[in-house]
Order: sequence, then structure tokens, then C-alpha cells
Amino acid sequence: MKRRAANRMPIFPSIVLRSIASMLVVQWAGVMPATAQTSADGVAATAPKLAAGLLERALAPLAQDGPATPEQISLVMPILAEPGERLGTTVRYAADGEEQWREAHPLFRVHPEFAAKGHRVDEVFAGVITGLEPGRGYRVEVRVEGADGEVVRTLRARTRSLPDAAGRPTKTIAPGTTSARIQAVLDEANPGDVILFRNGTYEVDELTLKRSGTEARPIFVRGESRDGVRIVDRTGRVLHLVRASDVVVENLTIEGSNADSGTAAKSVGIQMWSGSVPERITLRHLKILGVDQGIISAGDMKSVLVYDNTLIGNDLFERAALESNATWNDDGIRVPGAGHAVFNNTLAGFGDAMAVSQGAANTGVHFYRNRVLFTGDDAFEGDYGVRNVTFYDNRVQNSMTLASFDPMYGGPAFVFRNVAINVGRQPYKLNNTNTGLLFYNNTVVRMPGYRGGAKWGWAQPDQGAIRAWAYRNNLLWFSGDALLAFEARGNDPIDFDHNAWYPDNKVWWTKSGGSAGTIEAARARLPSTTPLFGESTRRHDHDVIAEANPFRTQIRFDEAYFVPIVPLYEPVLSERSRLKHAGIPIAGITDGFMGRQPDIGAVIEGRPAPVVGDRTP
Repeated sequence: MKRRAANRMPIFPSIVLRSIASMLVVQWAGVMPATAQTSADGVAATAPKLAAGLLERALAPLAQDGPATPEQISLVMPILAEPGERLGTTVRYAADGEEQWREAHPLFRVHPEFAAKGHRVDEVFAGVITGLEPGRGYRVEVRVEGADGEVVRTLRARTRSLPDAAGRPTKTIAPGTTSARIQAVLDEANPGDVILFRNGTYEVDELTLKRSGTEARPIFVRGESRDGVRIVDRTGRVLHLVRASDVVVENLTIEGSNADSGTAAKSVGIQMWSGSVPERITLRHLKILGVDQGIISAGDMKSVLVYDNTLIGNDLFERAALESNATWNDDGIRVPGAGHAVFNNTLAGFGDAMAVSQGAANTGVHFYRNRVLFTGDDAFEGDYGVRNVTFYDNRVQNSMTLASFDPMYGGPAFVFRNVAINVGRQPYKLNNTNTGLLFYNNTVVRMPGYRGGAKWGWAQPDQGAIRAWAYRNNLLWFSGDALLAFEARGNDPIDFDHNAWYPDNKVWWTKSGGSAGTIEAARARLPSTTPLFGESTRRHDHDVIAEANPFRTQIRFDEAYFVPIVPLYEPVLSERSRLKHAGIPIAGITDGFMGRQPDIGAVIEGRPAPVVGDRTP
């Protein structure tokens, strides 16, 4: 923790932390929503138990969880009173104008008793539908089943459209214009204005935009061409958006100090004011170069879009920085709040490439199809996430950690179909008390690295119980000897099955099952568990030992993890690999797979390869 200035499946307890009190103040079906209670030991208690037969009144209407995003529908359904039984959900959806229904991942049941301390947690069902089209309407149906019967909830939702292209310029800024004069133009901006920078280099002193557009008429700040317009500030923030909403910044190059300031993080590309709640800010087709931090905010925001950008920070991928905290405050893209989408960006030279942040709701935030070339700490820092956070279809090379949750306050958090090659410390950092973490079809390929990652393919220390989580269809390939040291307590309910490993060596579940010398020995001796969504009652069920090279193209490492791998690898499985067709179907994750079963890992035969990174021509 870093602190800064496919089927109907049973759902078991989890947690969410952000308050949904606004949803729980309404009467519905004659039942007043129950408020969270706290027991003597400080753990949030569940709502009062209803008598049998009142499942219908125990569940609030299905709702869209936060502002709309372009390719996702985040869902929430508050539990108004404890139903007192094991429930299962199925989720299906159909686009307007289409009759065909598709199945999505089941909703996750959030329970306060598994939550990390620090936030109020309400009991809800939550989940995310992904892979949708921007600006399109959808019908959603959730079916909840229990011993007392069945409840169906429906929703009409629309994904967010991407902002339109800018119109003709209303104000033009020519090369040679002083920073003071540029600032005056920004100070006079009105809704609908298109402020155009002509090709040239502009030396500025922290440009500040304090004006807002409207949803129908945003303010555009754009360049004549992305490579032709350079806005440079060597001393601090290049562009500061202060209480500004409905703004589009596009088609420019923003350049900072080109000098690493260590943990001070002095040089910032674009900072969004954290003293208010800005809404509908779009940052696209930008180059941000030579900065300590790329695009950042420290507080709540709503409906931020960051896409098709290239961000190059000041950090170097070298041993001294990687084995210290030198990069920890250097975030590439940090967008706390609700209803954000960060996609198709290319990043290098930061500490945490992408992140949310503490002190915000962090609900319905999505990071997908990004390419990380190198980063000094976490490719994704999901620390302080609350609910319906996703990280999927990303491609990462040269990072210390793929994804961090320190903690996730309730979930669900979905991490799926990601590739990480050359991970120096550990694939996943699940520190603190955690719950609601769902890892599916990720591929991690690594050599011995730093600290716990020097000996173990995945070392997870005991920093709190991890309850109600899933790890399925994942590949962890390690060129060292010892495979898995999972010392965290809890691990029940859990789905931990249909994964692939290399090598078949030491496996430790020291706080929840002991140690073993092979995957099969671990499976045989581990105590039984309660499934979360699947059916396996023992960890490592149906696991597969990978080949020394399971891929069509062999991934070649350098002499040490701190030497970055430059070729961009896509780990497509060899047709002869035993990982082919060895996974388990998971609705919303493995859709479209070919063969009797989906492949293990991020690249699934039958699914089109994602287009990752900056797509700007």
C-alpha cells in the first residue's frame, strides 16, 4: 500500500465498501431498506433477516452503477434485508434491435464481514458486462434463485458515446504567443469553443483552464497536429484543469522537465483539480513526454475518458530504481472516482502505469487494451478500489507487479485476459484484507526477480485474510524453481482451479493447508473449500503443468529481470501444448472460444486478438 499527499453459479459473501446510501433511502415494495449496523468488534453487521418467502422484497431494483462508460455496463442491486439463504444469479443481455441474448458473468454478492476496515460496506449484488458498443442501448436481465423461489430484475441501459469531433476553430493561437496571452484565451473560453493551437512550440508556465462547457457543447483545446504542436513547461504542471467539466483536450504534444525528480514527482502533464468533482473530461490523441506524472487527479471525478494517448515518463527501467521506492509516486494515468474508461493507451517510464486512488468512490472504473512497455512498480494499482473495477485485455512487459489490490474494499474487481512478461516482484499483490478479486485467463511469464520474486513464481505474504475470490484459467510460467508461496489466511470461499503452472515444484499454502512439493501433492492434502462460482471444492483441481515452451514463439529473457525485454510478445499457445482446451468456460470471459473447452491463458483460440495501445495514426 502506497500512501500519497458460464452457468448459473452460486454466489457467496463478498464485500463492497463504498456507500450506496443514496440508493437505500427509498421505499420499495413496502420494505424500508435496512441501514448498516456495527457490532461490538467494529465489523459491519448484516441487515435484519427476513422471514422465509420474502426474497422478492429483500432485493432492490437493478440499477446502472455510476455514470455510463463506452464499452461496459456496471450493475448494482442492493440487498435490503438478509435473505438468509444461498443465492445464485445469472445475467444475460441483448442489444436494442437484436433478439439474441448473451450471457454475462454472474453478479457477485458483497458481504460486509469480509471487508477491509476503512470504509462503510453495504450488502449488494454487483457485476460488469464488458465488450459492448459505445452509444448503444441494451436490455439486461438478472435472475436470482434461492430455495424460496426466483426473482427477475430487468434494466434498460445505454453505453456512453465517445465525444464528437471538434467543429471549426472559434479561437486560434499562433506560434510565438506568450504564456500570459494563452492563459487569457483560456480564461475567456465558453461552451462550444474550439481553441486551436497552430503548429509550433509554446513555452508556458502552467496553463490553467477554469472554465466549463456543457454536455452538449464542450470546450475543445486541440492542436493542429499531434506531432506539430509542442506545449512545454520545464518546471511543474503543464496543464491544470481546475473545477472544469465538459472539456476535450486532444491532438497535442505536452512536454515536461525531461528530468526525474525522484519521489517529489514535480513534473506533471495534465492534472485535474481534486477540490471539486469534475465531470466528462476527455483526453485523447495526446503525446505526453518527459514528465514524472502523466494524467492525474487525487480526488473524486466522474465520467473521465482517456484513450489513444502515448505517455512517456522520466523513470528508467534500471535496478536501483526498481529495488527502491523511487518510482512509487510516479503515476502514468491516475483517475479516481466513478464512470471512467482508460483504454488504448501506450505507456512507459512511470512507477504505477495506471491507478485509482484513496479518498474516492472508485466505482465502475475500467482499464482495458492498454500497452505498458515498462513501469517501475505496478502496471495497475487498484488499491482502494470499491466496486465494479476492471482491468482486462492489457499487454504489459517489464513491470514489478501486474496488478495490486492493497486493498480492494469489496469488489468485484475483474482482472482478465491480460499478458505480463518479465515481472520482477510478483504477478499480483493482494496485501491487506481482501475480497471480491476475480482473476481469469491471465498469462504471466517471468524469471527470478527481486525479494520474494527472486525465489518464488508468486509469493503472497500474510497481510490479512483473502475471502471470496477466484483464480481460474490462468497461466504462471516461471524460469526459477519454487512455484507458489501463498501465506495469506482465509481463502474460503474460493475458486482456484483449471490453472496452468511451470515448473511443477514447491507449493505453499502455509496458513491454509501446508506445503507440498508438487501441484498434485498440494491438491491432495489441501482441505476442502466452498466454491464461489464453480464446482471444485479443492484448490488446484484440474490444474495443468505447462511445457518448458508452451508458445508458438519462444519468449527470450535477458540476463536479469532489470534488463527490459524489447520485442513485443503475444503468447499464443502452440497447437501441441497441453494448455489448449484445458480451461473452463466462464461467461463474459471466454465467450467465442473454439474447441471442446477454452484455452488456458490470455490468448484464447476463437476470440479475436485485441488491438492494444495507442491507435492514433
